[in-house]
Amino acid sequence: MNKLSELDVFGRLLNDALQIPVFVVRPGREIESEYADHSLRANPYFASIRDQIAGYAFALHAAEHPIYFTRSRLQYFFVNALDEDRFAGTLVVGPFLHETPLDGGQWNEMIDTLHEGNRSRLLELYEAVPVVLPERVRAMSLMIHYAIHRKLADPSADLPADGVPIAEPVAERQAPDVELSRSRSSGLLHANLSHERVLLHYVRGGEKERIRTFVMESMIGEEEFGVLAKRSKLRSEKNLKITGIALICRAAIEGGMHEEDALTLSDYYIQRLEETNTLSEADTVTVEALFDFVDRVAEVRRGHYSLAVQDCLNEIANHLYGEITLDRLAERTRLSPNYLSGLFKKEIGLTISEYVQRERIEEAKKLLTLTDYPIADIAAWLNFNDQSYFNKVFKRWQGMTPRAYRQSDRRPGRVSSKKNKIYF
Repeated sequence: MNKLSELDVFGRLLNDALQIPVFVVRPGREIESEYADHSLRANPYFASIRDQIAGYAFALHAAEHPIYFTRSRLQYFFVNALDEDRFAGTLVVGPFLHETPLDGGQWNEMIDTLHEGNRSRLLELYEAVPVVLPERVRAMSLMIHYAIHRKLADPSADLPADGVPIAEPVAERQAPDVELSRSRSSGLLHANLSHERVLLHYVRGGEKERIRTFVMESMIGEEEFGVLAKRSKLRSEKNLKITGIALICRAAIEGGMHEEDALTLSDYYIQRLEETNTLSEADTVTVEALFDFVDRVAEVRRGHYSLAVQDCLNEIANHLYGEITLDRLAERTRLSPNYLSGLFKKEIGLTISEYVQRERIEEAKKLLTLTDYPIADIAAWLNFNDQSYFNKVFKRWQGMTPRAYRQSDRRPGRVSSKKNKIYF
């Protein structure tokens, strides 16, 4: 079985027999075909799974045995196919789980951190994913490898363990032009610029809760964000994270943080990052740096408004996907609705309802840019009564309809829209 067309037929039969999602991926890193239950494919989060599978460099891994990997707690394995010793394509089996989503407290903690509007959708996705025990997965993977290659993979081979990200192979440094050609041929991409801009926008605004949700809701993990050190995975990750801290530092300065303070803080975290010895330690330092900068920007910005208005801004930012009323804000600030309304307009320059509308439209713009969610769903999540009203409000603030905005933001030359991990 060494032709892409044969993999396609085999993938469909596997899905019919095993009731597990199967993807067939071309050598050019495009999905040739996908076979999955309708309840999975209809879920908006499935688009992120599809993007991740299409984007991974399967060809960089050996075909001698199945490869296991985990993304966002979802399990997969893949088998590369060869046609006369040339890479012919990849058969990806997954996602599946080894336990039901609610079997452990960590699942509940992860789900509880999401926006209420998205929580049910993500839980529906995990509940629709088949549960397969590890022993059965191993047997299936070896069987599929045998069917594709007509030879047994060594069942005692040192295969990647479930839950461990697939490491990039070590490669010799090439001349610049050779490296560019290699990168283009493999299809490796760097970070999604739209995603980065959204994160830095939140840093400038000191919006800690939005960043927390933004980080927790990233469905795609382990994307290829460039390799800045060929001989060491840790060194490459450190270099990327140093770049990220520098970007955060600049965004914090733009958000109002004193320049010298921000640069000193940046130096402090970069020095701590250099002292780390594992990827986990490097991740911990980077996340600490991110939230430290955000906290300091928020503290600076709080000095610009009265405490009551600050409370309103925080409440609105934290409940864009929920119900926000003047009475609720007045109760929180212990002021009369009329007085709070006048104070807010005086300090912000907008009425509370105008400000809420503007912030929801800004959130909608990010969803339109970074996801493939239907416009009607985005409108409902952000508490617009119907799509027609959402279109009207969106056009008032943005000068175009949501559909036109999505199309213009995805014009040729822009990075394709999808959620990615925080890479620094």
